[in-house]
Amino acid sequence: MKKNHGFTLIELMVAIAVMLIMFTIGVPQYQRIVENNRRVDGINAIIGDLNLARTEAVKQGMTVTICGSSDGLTCNTPNWENGWIIFTDQNRDAAINGVDTILVRKNGLPAGMTLRSVNFDSFSVVQYMPSGELRDTSGDNMDAGTFIVCDNEANNDTRARAANINRLGRIMTARDTDANNIRNDNLGNDIVCP
Repeated sequence: MKKNHGFTLIELMVAIAVMLIMFTIGVPQYQRIVENNRRVDGINAIIGDLNLARTEAVKQGMTVTICGSSDGLTCNTPNWENGWIIFTDQNRDAAINGVDTILVRKNGLPAGMTLRSVNFDSFSVVQYMPSGELRDTSGDNMDAGTFIVCDNEANNDTRARAANINRLGRIMTARDTDANNIRNDNLGNDIVCP
């Protein structure tokens, strides 16, 4: 007598139930991982370009400007997610003219993400001097600041990523210094998504 090998109805229903439970738990976690990776990629992009601007200022012995730019030619937006440019800025006017050279053009971040700067003299311009320090453009000694990346789909301050830049031009990943699950800006305040 030949024995049939296969699943019984009960075994099949249990297998389907286990798969549904795994799917229910797994998909939201996967989405959260993808969103987190988008924010990390965004903050890493601006950190890399800030480091490049600082290095070029020291290497070339002149002021280098990085600014929000939606057209890739001018400093025209405080919404850095639209893009940014890095250029030599011999007369320190935050405008490309004369012998200034564009070093980098970035198209910005994927749709649904924001990248903003806070606490700098200007929300759309950061300038590095030949010493590698940030340039104080207003004379108020508040040239340090923070860049904040948020994902509009998970617009939650606890999930935002940030980088703090001190007056010496050093860039550090923002940390939660007051144990409330929200990273802190360069002044110690909680970062806020726009």
